[in-house]
Amino acid sequence: MNTWIMIIGMACITFSVRYFFLAKSIPFRVTPVMQRILKYSAPAVLTALAVPFLVFPQGELEISVQNPFLIAGIFVCALSLLRLGTLSTVLISMIFFWFIR
Repeated sequence: MNTWIMIIGMACITFSVRYFFLAKSIPFRVTPVMQRILKYSAPAVLTALAVPFLVFPQGELEISVQNPFLIAGIFVCALSLLRLGTLSTVLISMIFFWFIR
């Protein structure tokens, strides 16, 4: 029962936060400075999600050339600098990871 209360509570919090920004009845405008700052939120979140998998693949810090996750992560960063499309970047990086693993 406690789990369901937590799930419903988190759903209400998520809905209320998103409703505030998306509702037409609430007069809210994002300033240009805030728009510039928000451009960095997606890369920051993705970095926070990916880095633990890259440097802690077995639960311990492993920064070496023996770590295929770290090597593949560095390859993906270099590949993304080439400004390829999303699908081609994902496919090439998956093939690269498959070969080095």
